[in-house]
Amino acid sequence: MSDDVAEIGTEEEDQMKDMVQITTHYIKALSTHMRAHDFDMYRPMNTLQFSGSFSIAEAHAWLHHLLPNVPSKCPPADTVTNNYRSDANGGTQLQVVYSKGSATFRSDCMTTICIIRDKVSEQTMKMQIRVEVVCELNQESVDHCLKLIDPKISAILTIEKEKLYAAALKELESNNDNVFSFLSPANARLLRDHDMIYEKANGVDVEESGILAIVENLMVARAKLSGKSIKGKLEAIRDLIANDYTLEKMQALFKRMND
Repeated sequence: MSDDVAEIGTEEEDQMKDMVQITTHYIKALSTHMRAHDFDMYRPMNTLQFSGSFSIAEAHAWLHHLLPNVPSKCPPADTVTNNYRSDANGGTQLQVVYSKGSATFRSDCMTTICIIRDKVSEQTMKMQIRVEVVCELNQESVDHCLKLIDPKISAILTIEKEKLYAAALKELESNNDNVFSFLSPANARLLRDHDMIYEKANGVDVEESGILAIVENLMVARAKLSGKSIKGKLEAIRDLIANDYTLEKMQALFKRMND
């Protein structure tokens, strides 16, 4: 009898080990934004305002669907102000001020403003809430955002370039026993650091890093908010990053594409 009990216990333990708990995690549209204490009003700012016959609880629900770590219950206040920061795109910011009948979003990033406009509009249509939408764009915020993301783009492109040079120098070394005698100090360093450079470059890619998507999304958002076409614009961004990127050239490209 005791052996039977032992066998049953073992079977139950095995079944428990095979059980898998499935949980669902919803990725919110502004999931890279985290709460921040400060908000720099001196940055070039874009403003999006909704006004209409909605409650503060309904406005809070919009935020709950948009941003991470926003509780489902609206705080007991007449007016709520929250600040956010996104390090994914270089450190852009967002401020939300909402109350009964009014919700104002300020951000130095047009992509953020475009996402909010689309998502909140979906919610108001779904709930059949009539709202007035006013959007004020600051074109200087585009140069500002490109400047914020530039260090990340430059760092990845530098790693990719060093990898190409190191590979070429390694091939040169395989055909020359005294290659260091005629290499410049910079190229000699690249050759000596070949293995370290390859290890550093492992998995580093402009497209896979999401950096390219950030720049493209900025172009798409500006065009969408301004009612303009993006035909041929994304290809121009990719070509510039792949072949001749500098911050100044990217800013000039965005300016030409807006004319």
